[in-house]
Amino acid sequence: MNTAPGICQICKGAGYLRADVPYGHPQFGKPIACACKQAEWAEKHKQLLAAMSNLAAFQDKDFASFKRRVPGVQEAFRAANAFAQCPEGWLFLVGPNGCGKTHLAAAIANHCLHLEMEVLFITAPDLLDHLRATFAPTSPVAYDELFWRVREAEMLVIDDLGAEQSSPWATEKLFQLFNHRYNRHSPTVITANPDGLKTVDIRISSRLSDAGLVRMVLMNAAQDYRPYRSAQNNVDAGQAAHPSQSRAAGDTRSTGQQQSLE
Repeated sequence: MNTAPGICQICKGAGYLRADVPYGHPQFGKPIACACKQAEWAEKHKQLLAAMSNLAAFQDKDFASFKRRVPGVQEAFRAANAFAQCPEGWLFLVGPNGCGKTHLAAAIANHCLHLEMEVLFITAPDLLDHLRATFAPTSPVAYDELFWRVREAEMLVIDDLGAEQSSPWATEKLFQLFNHRYNRHSPTVITANPDGLKTVDIRISSRLSDAGLVRMVLMNAAQDYRPYRSAQNNVDAGQAAHPSQSRAAGDTRSTGQQQSLE
């Protein structure tokens, strides 16, 4: 009997099979998930990880789209790429607003998510806001559950450390989080603005300065990344609209850009 289109040809849509083993065998009579059911579980697992990652707004941030020719970002790019390939210890990116550190942090997170790691990407202010919100009677998640999820994430990215509103409660929560991951050497990426670091608790700063665990990359010499990104988008749009003309013009621009960016 032919199976309807879209129905698994192996299990005929049941999702499970029975092992062809004799009576008395440990697997006798036990259902075994069909390959189609295992694929369904794997896809649901990927969707769950993506939903938990908080990366929906950063899906386009990867290493291929990062503008490596922007002056001052090359070391950070190499460090972030290496960390993504082997996520061990901590990576700490420090630089002014607009230098591309969030893009690199998101690129690491997206790469690890592609490897099906449990990833969480969140800014320090948003993290504290979410924790505070759990105390509301209508909160769908308990404080302990949310804090555990953040603390135990396989890969945690904390963006914009130091931008949060400081208070004894906020300081203690951040310390507990960083101290837990520090003691366990859990893979963690942190970005911060040099000015914001001035407000960070000294206990956290001390752990961030541990060269045995943390690789710090200073991007203070980096120029603002955003104008380069916008300029490249304009070039790409122009090439799409006038491919034959922009190619000739692009050769000249490319030479000039090479001199100014490297």
